Amino acid sequence: MLAFLDEMADQLDKNATKNGDFHNIPAPKNHLKNILRKIAINKWQHKWTTGETGRPVFNIIPKVSTNPVSWSREQILFTTGHGAFPNYLKWFKLHNSDLCACGKIGTPFHFATFCHLTSAFQFTKTREDLTSILWQNLLDNKLSRLKISRLMSFLIEHEDLNKFQQDQNKVTNSDSSSDSETVSLHPTSQHV
Repeated sequence: MLAFLDEMADQLDKNATKNGDFHNIPAPKNHLKNILRKIAINKWQHKWTTGETGRPVFNIIPKVSTNPVSWSREQILFTTGHGAFPNYLKWFKLHNSDLCACGKIGTPFHFATFCHLTSAFQFTKTREDLTSILWQNLLDNKLSRLKISRLMSFLIEHEDLNKFQQDQNKVTNSDSSSDSETVSLHPTSQHV
């Protein structure tokens, strides 16, 4: 039925632009709006389901909706994987490695479940096949969203800590042969 209405609307549009024909369709305006809304949402859902981008968010919110989610900035950064995560920073060449200071790949999932640097903010570890259900439940729970916000605030405040530890290993390895030069690796030191 919707395909027929879609084709009929396309044909009426062509006739109106070519011939100046205008047709009056015997249906209430709100009924036509609802049909067009359903068509648009179905197309959007199909593109969201078959698309290649936004997969971390798709795993949490597989169904499209015109109602916005009530997430804070930190929760959005966490869900999308954008922000102070080494794997995201390396993608844009803002970090020399995608590894966390503990040696594992620095993803949101890693910081929220495994990393010893963020143990105060961690959630219970789950099986790999239950990860998307875990994230859906966490983002539906007000206390879990608060914990995610605190984790993101911690990661944003301590972003340089991860970079410092990786850069320290790099400088130590490359300068181990020459003892003539002293390098200050204190994170608060300023280079001129």
